[in-house]
Amino acid sequence: MLPRLPICCSPEAFRLLSEQLPSINSPDALMQGAVAVAMHQLKSSDTSKVDRTIQTYADAVRTRVRGSQPQALLAHMHEYLFEELNFSGNTLDYYNTANSYLPAVLETKLGLPISLCLIYKAVAERLGFRTWGVGLPGHFLCGLEIEGSRLLVDPFAAGRILTPDEARDRMREIFGEEAEWSEDLLKPASNRHWLTRMLQNLLNIFGSSGAYADVAAMLEMEILLWPDQLRLQRDLALVLARLGMTEPASKWLDSYLKNNPDDPQCGDLKQLLEVLSA
Repeated sequence: MLPRLPICCSPEAFRLLSEQLPSINSPDALMQGAVAVAMHQLKSSDTSKVDRTIQTYADAVRTRVRGSQPQALLAHMHEYLFEELNFSGNTLDYYNTANSYLPAVLETKLGLPISLCLIYKAVAERLGFRTWGVGLPGHFLCGLEIEGSRLLVDPFAAGRILTPDEARDRMREIFGEEAEWSEDLLKPASNRHWLTRMLQNLLNIFGSSGAYADVAAMLEMEILLWPDQLRLQRDLALVLARLGMTEPASKWLDSYLKNNPDDPQCGDLKQLLEVLSA
């Protein structure tokens, strides 16, 4: 029997994320899932406070526009979020974990592209716009539909509007001219993929700083989202082994190897399992 999760993740964070799974495609599930990600480290994260703050933003924009003119709403939303509240990308401290934590970003007004997109999306939806995430490699954007036209918005760059060609050029600036472009990259990101990307950003940050207990915590949350992705079991086992948690590590690794006997690293993994089980 596999060890019961969570092992390293905050139980409150793990539980909140698990509660979103039955309605994972809803806007509320995305918002609360993002709070759950933050709750692992920010124990006092409050979903109700986050919801009230987002609603306050939407209400402030709504009071400035008579009627429901989409162009006026959009203009006032951008003015309010990016000129008055000064939401922007944290270019000076990009790899600070707080940039990924929705409650913290609402406080500091600084964040990563993906967290700023989440705030933008939530406010825009409450104003009646159809919005979605666009998970381009290296830079998350927000899509928005207005009067039959589709826009790409970059909240990290103070709400700059991009064309698909500009988005392609941005991607190639990051990855080089050889980076392959496809219109499929502009398709809406599912809530599950959105939350996964937030977790993977944190995995990279925690991994680079040697915070392996936090790496394990993020993997545990990813396993919640993708229970059939068995490579996550392998990765969790390896991190737990690094942490010296031999019993849960051996159980996760044994389960993985039984289901994946053709893994290219099978020999090395079996040797590790023998050491963990000794």
